[in-house]
Amino acid sequence: MFTLASTTISAIPTSLITGFLGVGKTTAILQLLANKPKNENWAVLVNEFGEVGIDSALFAGNSNEKGVFIREVPGGCMCCASGVPMQVALNQLISKSKPDRLIIEPTGLGHPKEVVTVLTSGKYQEIISLQAIFCLIDARNLSDIRYTEHPSFVQQLNVADIILAAKTDKYTAQDEENLSHFIAVNDLAEKILHRMKHGNLDPAWLEIFPDRTTETAAKPIIGIAATPFSNNSLLNERNSNDQNKSQNELRLNEALQTRLDQDGLIELNNHGEGYFSRGWIFSANYIFNHQQLITLMASLSVARAKGVVLTERGNYAFNKVGSEFNCNEITSAKDSRIELIDTNKETLNKITCEQLSRLTSDGL
Repeated sequence: MFTLASTTISAIPTSLITGFLGVGKTTAILQLLANKPKNENWAVLVNEFGEVGIDSALFAGNSNEKGVFIREVPGGCMCCASGVPMQVALNQLISKSKPDRLIIEPTGLGHPKEVVTVLTSGKYQEIISLQAIFCLIDARNLSDIRYTEHPSFVQQLNVADIILAAKTDKYTAQDEENLSHFIAVNDLAEKILHRMKHGNLDPAWLEIFPDRTTETAAKPIIGIAATPFSNNSLLNERNSNDQNKSQNELRLNEALQTRLDQDGLIELNNHGEGYFSRGWIFSANYIFNHQQLITLMASLSVARAKGVVLTERGNYAFNKVGSEFNCNEITSAKDSRIELIDTNKETLNKITCEQLSRLTSDGL
């Protein structure tokens, strides 16, 4: 493990926390961060399907813990394009945080098998010690083929070492029966199964070292080589591809920030894996009417709605999955971010930037 006296970073304990849209991955990670050892640095690499970066804002707004470092890769699966986005973000995150533990949250519509491939290939074989891979499932969705037959969900289960039945405090007897049946008929009984309430992922589960066969590991992805992680090369030298990608990302972020400064708001869209996303970023000049915004978000018929918003009552995060909606106050937020995800693009198009603006102090 990296220390100030060491010359290399190696064998960082790393866990993947996967699961389909809205299953509670971010909540589980927040619970882990709240219970991390005070003297350790933990790094979180979060990948989002949408473009506006809600989850990273949630981590920043909910976690007061020192020694927590967050890096996001928005806009779809971070392993596409030969894993370049993931490798660039991962290199930068490790360089900055020198973590005692790394947690990776792939998008619910991503390809976790390819994430595993990146982490077990090239230089990452020395840098990363891949421990437990978790897959969160909500038994209330196991009768919905849009959930159970989606390729991303199937792959999440295939690569998982541990299945976490999330939100069990809300299960009925039928949900429990569906869970047992699903585990049995899909030959998942050999995997570890834990039940989880309120996102409470036991930190002890992170310490599991599964014995993975070569069949489980995917073939190496051909892409940029990982940056060697000696002190000198990590902090002073950049792989040229990393550097170009970082500069391009910086220019893109600067361009978006310029647009936000000039216009006060940005709309960003994405699509893939059978889903569409529509999101907005509002500058801190926009203060939402809490009751009107929350009423609107709770009424939407979309697969997923989530956001971090500035309101006249304070800073709030909201999350809607199907008919389930929750909203809670958070410590801080630098701007407002709202994102909708659904399989029907026209449903998302019914919500407009102008409509949302009318719910703010600038629009009222």
